[in-house]
Amino acid sequence: MFKSLLSLWNDEDLLRQAFAETSQMLKITKDFYCKAAAPLFLGNSIEKQSIYDTDQLINRYEIDTRKKVLEHLSLSREQDTTAALVLITIAIDIERLGDYSKNFYELWEIYGDTFNSSAVVEKLRIVNKNAEEMFNNTYEAFENADACLAHRVMEIHLVNTKLCELIIAEMIRGEGLDSELTCSQRVLVAIAARYLKRISAHLKNVASSVVNPFARIGFKPEPESIEQCKIRLEAENKTD
Repeated sequence: MFKSLLSLWNDEDLLRQAFAETSQMLKITKDFYCKAAAPLFLGNSIEKQSIYDTDQLINRYEIDTRKKVLEHLSLSREQDTTAALVLITIAIDIERLGDYSKNFYELWEIYGDTFNSSAVVEKLRIVNKNAEEMFNNTYEAFENADACLAHRVMEIHLVNTKLCELIIAEMIRGEGLDSELTCSQRVLVAIAARYLKRISAHLKNVASSVVNPFARIGFKPEPESIEQCKIRLEAENKTD
C-alpha cells in the first residue's frame, strides 16, 4: 500500500509538498536526537538555544504539513483521504520524537553531567545505539517504501522495549544495582529508559506506516506481510 501512496504523493502537488516536508521533518529529527542525547551519553556540549530552535522548527513543519493536507482535501476533486491521513499520522509521531529528543537535553541540563559507566547504563547505551539505527532505517524505509527496513525497525523496537522495562524495574526494585549509583542517578536512568522506550515506539509507528494499511499503523504487521519480506530477502540473497 505504501508504494502506491508514495506514487500518489509524488503526483499530487500539495501532497508532494507535504510528503517532502514530512520526510525533511524526519531527517531533522534524526539528527536532532543524536545531538540532544549526546551530552548525556557522550559528554558532548551543545548550544541550548539550538535545541529549542530545532524543536520549534519541527513543530512548524508539522503545522505546515497539516495546512497542505487540509488544503489538498479542500481543493482536490479526488480526495485521497487515506494518503492524507497517513501523512498527518506520521507527522504527529515525528513531532513527538522531537519532544522526547528535547527532553533528553533537559535531563542533562538538570543532572549537569554525563552518564557513568555502570552496568545498567551500558544497557541504556545499547538502547541508544539501537535508537540511532532505527532513526536511520526509518528514514530510508520512509523515503524508499522499503518494507524490509521497516520490519527491521519494528523488530528492534521489541528488543528496546524489553531492555527498557528491565532497566526501569531494576531502578524501582533496587535489584542488581551498582553501588556507584546514587539515588539521583537511579531516577535519571529510569527516566532516560522511559524516554528511550517512547522514542523507539514512535519510530516503530512511523515504520509501520510502510508495511501496514492505515488502520494498522502503530500495530504489528500482518503475518503474510512478514512472509513476503522474507521471500524477497531470500531471493536477493540467491542473486548475490
